[in-house]
Amino acid sequence: MKGKPACRILLFRHGETANSKEVCFNGHYDVGLSKRGQKQFQHWADILKQETFNAVYSSDLQRTRNSAQFIGQQHGLEPVSYFELRELSFGTWEGMSVAEVERTYPGQMKERMESVATFQADGGETYSQLQARVIPKFEEIVSRHPNDKIAMVCHGGVNRVILGHLLGIPIDKIFRIHQDYAALNVIQYYDQEPVVEYIGNAELFSSEKDEIKTAIQ
Repeated sequence: MKGKPACRILLFRHGETANSKEVCFNGHYDVGLSKRGQKQFQHWADILKQETFNAVYSSDLQRTRNSAQFIGQQHGLEPVSYFELRELSFGTWEGMSVAEVERTYPGQMKERMESVATFQADGGETYSQLQARVIPKFEEIVSRHPNDKIAMVCHGGVNRVILGHLLGIPIDKIFRIHQDYAALNVIQYYDQEPVVEYIGNAELFSSEKDEIKTAIQ
């Protein structure tokens, strides 16, 4: 028995970043959206224009704030931004490409993937620390909207931490959850029990519109 429907969350990853071709560790590095990233969220705004949202949230970094603005503007809502919803801090890796990290810090990329929960770049955070920062803020936001539909635009790591927490997936397995740029995840609470009803990672081709519209309603 699922219980009474409560808060419904459309959780997005931000659009493609301006430095996406280099595959960078952006973390707290405040990079903007590429033109493609802007189009991705203009597309989302068009798809969602008939929906009703009570609030829109994002991290305080421009790639999520700018993505959230596309949705908020369509509904007359100003996105509310929080530091706690920022991506994992990569410390000295911030803004570096994967190739640069491998040259500058040989062996650490391998170590990172073998110790997901505990690895910490110099001056950065562990995924356990990210979880401790993100989950209380996420739960606080949900508690404000017991019967509402809300949108949240966050980051790949943040979304994985949230979904992993809701699904009971250990932190060291969260990369089993894929999050493309502009990915959509639909979370429906039934009383206090969350159900992840949809995880969509593909580009928004017209052939997917019916599936997406069904998922978000």
